[in-house]
Amino acid sequence: PTRTLKEDDAPSHLRTSFRFFVSFPTGTLWSVCHSVMAPKAKAAERSKKEMEEEEEEEEEEDNADDDEEKEDDEDEDEEDLDGSSGDEEDEEIMVDFEFFDPKEIDFHGLKALLKNYLDGAEFSSSELCDAIIKQNTVGSVVKTQGAGDELDPIAIMSVVNVSSRKDMSCIKEIAAHLKNKCPKDLKDQLSAVLVEQGVGLIINERVMNIPQETAPPLVEGLFNEIGWATEDEPTEELREYFKFKKYILLTRVVLDDDNQEANKKRKRDDDEPTLVYLRPEDQIFHKMCKWSFHWKVRGDVKNGIDDLTPMRLCMLVDAKDIPQARSQIKSLFEPGNFIIKV
Repeated sequence: PTRTLKEDDAPSHLRTSFRFFVSFPTGTLWSVCHSVMAPKAKAAERSKKEMEEEEEEEEEEDNADDDEEKEDDEDEDEEDLDGSSGDEEDEEIMVDFEFFDPKEIDFHGLKALLKNYLDGAEFSSSELCDAIIKQNTVGSVVKTQGAGDELDPIAIMSVVNVSSRKDMSCIKEIAAHLKNKCPKDLKDQLSAVLVEQGVGLIINERVMNIPQETAPPLVEGLFNEIGWATEDEPTEELREYFKFKKYILLTRVVLDDDNQEANKKRKRDDDEPTLVYLRPEDQIFHKMCKWSFHWKVRGDVKNGIDDLTPMRLCMLVDAKDIPQARSQIKSLFEPGNFIIKV
């Protein structure tokens, strides 16, 4: 990495476990030996006809045994796959997650992560990926341990200055998309923020099954690097680029289909519907935001979770509230505290 984290800020390795094992049916070896050796026991004492009859009988018995063993194997495989049974000596594979500065080799992986950033609509994602990679002193990608440069990132968290990048096609398309989804009562506020100086668009995308414990180091790393960049960048223009006053966050949430009636009642009462946060930090940011709006995702975009309606949430967070948000995100993962899980 081009920037080394301070010792107190450097994230420790995060681990998750996967289980696998291979089982061998106990009767397999016996069956093989039996089918080969048993006919030879008294072959010299029997006639050719007797031998042929016995071979036919034994072949039928062996076939029946094989069918029974096959059924047993299938039952064991099914149990193993759904996790309902397993050997106490199953092997655990520990996977460490490492954090890197975005590099050119990550381009295609970043593009895949941003594919559905605008609800599956086509936009200039390549241009956005290039912007993220070029400002490699701020922002992080996550890869598995030992992946180095050869594997695609499974998460990205970075920030783009909206006003400084206003002429980029990707920023224009993102702004137009948000204006199209914004309710009438917030349109003026959104339009004003999109042209205001010192507004950062936080890009926070990751694969669905990445451990939630990656959230604190991603959040800490981003805001630490923003702070360092305002002091350490070589030019005044770059230092000013990272002096953010507000942040726009566009993230993914879901709505439980089983609670539609309750959500309709809340809507009539002018209350927010109950949202399920896929990323633990989003609940904290949402609680502290100045305003927010959400909408249902249309088309073929899926969240991979049954009975939950995919939604998008846009919110504006004041930079002055970020220290408190960081503290609360850390506390989510302290021992004994509740961790949001879906």
